[in-house]
Amino acid sequence: MALPIYTPSYLVNTVYHRHSLFPKPKFSIKSKKPTVDADPTPDPTSSSKKAVVPGQGFGSSPSPSSGSNKKKPKGKRERASIIRRSPVEKPAFLTKEEEAKAEEQRKNESAFLLAWLGLGGIILVQGIVLAASGFLPEEWDKFFVKYLYPSFTPTVILFIAGTVAYGVLKYLENEKLKDQK
Repeated sequence: MALPIYTPSYLVNTVYHRHSLFPKPKFSIKSKKPTVDADPTPDPTSSSKKAVVPGQGFGSSPSPSSGSNKKKPKGKRERASIIRRSPVEKPAFLTKEEEAKAEEQRKNESAFLLAWLGLGGIILVQGIVLAASGFLPEEWDKFFVKYLYPSFTPTVILFIAGTVAYGVLKYLENEKLKDQK
């Protein structure tokens, strides 16, 4: 529906200063549709009803009124065909020897990571003890400074070097696998 606005010609052509500061423009509204209903609502008792075919969605079977001549018994629906696929299996390119080697490598890697976690825990405990040694009794403080403090820095260096070596090793293994593909 459009809403055209018609302004009086005397406002367009001349300056309006006569009666008020804010003039009231004259509006007229015209409809593009006729006001009389061209299509009256059908009477529910009328016999001239059209068969309404609902839209078919994705995967729905055709209805009997859409052109198929099949007669279906009442109350039974037609099922869509079910496609069964075989389950995904392990790839068969690994031999028994390769599987045993992979299992051994997995165990060795798990043991290495567990040892590295233990070393990280030792470093954490050493750091906390060295930080708290000033608050402990004098003889404990002397013991920690004499034995624990000199071993702290090499332990941290060992931990960082091992972590970097493990990262480089894993990177090279990944690159080797990419080259094989």
